[in-house]
Amino acid sequence: MRQVKIKGMRFEDDLKESIRILRGNVPVSGFYYGCFSGGKDSVAVKELCRMARVPVFWHYNITTIDPPELVHFIKKFHPDVKMLRPRYGNFFSYALKKGFPTRRNRWCCEKYKEGNNPKGVTLVTGIRGQESPRRAADWSLITFNKKTKEEQINPLFKWDSEDLWNFIRDRNIPYCSLYDEGFKRLGCVGCPMAGLNRIREFERWPKFELKWKRLFEGIWNRRTGTLQWDGRQWFGNKFFRCWEEMFDWWLYDKSLPGKGN
Repeated sequence: MRQVKIKGMRFEDDLKESIRILRGNVPVSGFYYGCFSGGKDSVAVKELCRMARVPVFWHYNITTIDPPELVHFIKKFHPDVKMLRPRYGNFFSYALKKGFPTRRNRWCCEKYKEGNNPKGVTLVTGIRGQESPRRAADWSLITFNKKTKEEQINPLFKWDSEDLWNFIRDRNIPYCSLYDEGFKRLGCVGCPMAGLNRIREFERWPKFELKWKRLFEGIWNRRTGTLQWDGRQWFGNKFFRCWEEMFDWWLYDKSLPGKGN
């Protein structure tokens, strides 16, 4: 194994632990099921698995709303990654019936990011605890998902962003060019979890902004005058006068009219 030149005994220890975790938890099937998104964490964990010499079949779930540059990068530099089509078809067609996702209701992750993952496999992911306090609290190097009955190996869990980028650069790992344009996260264009960063995303990919607006208009036309499951007035008509107001509330993370922050 080529020696990693990154300075710092702490990271050297984390790196060795990551490799040990990978080698010590190869499932009885003989291989891991690799979750690959094309982002910085994915390319790092894929290289780490190669260094550990563990067998992994890598998969990318097509969301239909990832940046075109990201999809092109995966096809060019990771042709071994199997690209899986979504079970629910195009995101915008499905969302017209399901409703637009929000921070509190991110149904899209389950349907489009995880929907093709088979049951009973051992996943290897690029999840890191530094990404959010919730992940740091709920996840670890080895996590058992009670909902999906899957064991998930997260060898990068203890790595911070500096460790990650030093590793990528030291190993000369190709990465998506969008990072060099200043994008900190790569994923679904318009994801509610991106907050106000969506404004820049829509400036970069205006066709996606148009599709999101058409979705909100379509939902408005479809739901106006209807009732919610509990018999009350539909959410959109209760708080907004038109779909444009509803879209602006969603995009700019505003408080609902008449409610505090």
